[in-house]
Amino acid sequence: PGLQPRMRAILLDWLNEVCEVYKLHRETFYLAVDYLDRYLHEVRGVQKTHLQLIGNNNVCFVAAKVEEIYPPKIGEFAYVTDGACTEKDILQHEKLLLGALNWEISPITVIAWLGVYMQLNANNRTPASFGQQADDAFIYPQFSGYEFVQTSQLLDLCTLDVGMANFSYSVLAAAAISHTFNREIALRCSGLDWQVVQPCARWMEPFFRVI
Repeated sequence: PGLQPRMRAILLDWLNEVCEVYKLHRETFYLAVDYLDRYLHEVRGVQKTHLQLIGNNNVCFVAAKVEEIYPPKIGEFAYVTDGACTEKDILQHEKLLLGALNWEISPITVIAWLGVYMQLNANNRTPASFGQQADDAFIYPQFSGYEFVQTSQLLDLCTLDVGMANFSYSVLAAAAISHTFNREIALRCSGLDWQVVQPCARWMEPFFRVI
């Protein structure tokens, strides 16, 4: 049988736990999500056993090397599989992953868009204001950490649903803000029209009710 959406959800939930255990940045998790979804889009007929190897190790291994200052060693990623794969397996499949991604491993993730939008909101600015005034305000985060975590948790939950693939990362971040803040703030800091954000916000509503 082919891959089922629930397999992806189980895998990403496990990856989130791995990131928490090794105290990896949230951006690392979202890079791993991006790599996994793009790999599954590019490579057809992925078997369940291959998905486990790519997902359980390689996407997180590569993401950690991109984002973390001190990423976990390859042996630690092999260890968390409880013997399911070796360090050699991880290295071999890393080449396959990077090839499928065409070595494009620095996307602007949904969590990065969220940070930009919240920084704009904290400084009462819009995307159109770039280039019109000094951007010193972007050197350090000035938004509420609590509000960022609250909105991030909504996005964390949404990533488990394959339906997120129907929306761009910028729209997902704006839709999340429309729920945790309000529609006006979401549109002002994203520069998007409500007609663009509304379908995503509607899809996201059941997840917001759970948070």
